[in-house]
Amino acid sequence: MKFNARGGISILELFIYFPAIIAAVFVCIRHGFSRSSGWIFTLILCLVRIIGACCQLATYKDQSQGLEEAALILDFVGLSPLLLATVGLLSRCVGSINQHSSIFLHALHFRAVQLVITLGLILSIVGGTSSISSTGVYTTQTTSKVGVVLFIVSYVALVLIAVLTTLNLSSAEAGEKRLDFAVVLALPFILVRLAYSALAVFSHHHEFKLIGGSVAIQAIMSVLMEFIVVFIYLVVGVKTEASPVARHGPSSTSTRPWKGQLAGATNGARRQRQRPIRGLVGLAMSAVHHDGQDAGQGRGAPNIVN
Repeated sequence: MKFNARGGISILELFIYFPAIIAAVFVCIRHGFSRSSGWIFTLILCLVRIIGACCQLATYKDQSQGLEEAALILDFVGLSPLLLATVGLLSRCVGSINQHSSIFLHALHFRAVQLVITLGLILSIVGGTSSISSTGVYTTQTTSKVGVVLFIVSYVALVLIAVLTTLNLSSAEAGEKRLDFAVVLALPFILVRLAYSALAVFSHHHEFKLIGGSVAIQAIMSVLMEFIVVFIYLVVGVKTEASPVARHGPSSTSTRPWKGQLAGATNGARRQRQRPIRGLVGLAMSAVHHDGQDAGQGRGAPNIVN
């Protein structure tokens, strides 16, 4: 296949995300990988974008269905790290507020949003493995549409949480307030990125097709929006002091025993609460594995949503 403008976008992503991933590693080292809140997801997004760009460039030499599906999936699931990074930053800011005032949000709220995002990610992956036929024709799957709907639901939830956090921001420590400011600044850019995904799966307009659509629209509504959010989160990560475990506890919303909520939970109980997400991710990986086997045998990949 002849090199085209989409290949140029992939090269641009490599130039952008190689420095960004170095900065993301620095920020995660600064805050600790096990308690780095949302910054670990900026690192994951950088890695996903680098691998996705490499897969896209590889399709110019090898137009295999598996390689095209990998590039498509990696391009489509970029929303989930952005949303999870936002969850992490908001959870740390709320944790600071809850140290000094009565609880208005607790860990279960954030876990619920995480679960919705994880479900959206799983459905996006499964939909991507079924979207390209053996003849190279792209068809949007129902699973992909449901995945985007779940991303929209999680975004609305994050906006509501951000509003509540901003209204109670006076109770947060001075250094933690910038986390809320960063999220409020990033939310409009995430909205544009979300709109692009929604238009790609629900609109019949050719310009928004994931394969064969407008490269300019993709560059502005997807690549640029993602990088702006990554840049905002990395800058605030550099400027924000690391949160001591003794004062805030683990930063991960899936393990933090917040003040007045789940404070007596044991490690075993916390692991038990994490098992549903692990199981769902395992289910998605199993579905992808079986889809790959079916494609290799000439059968269509199953669609798990009717």
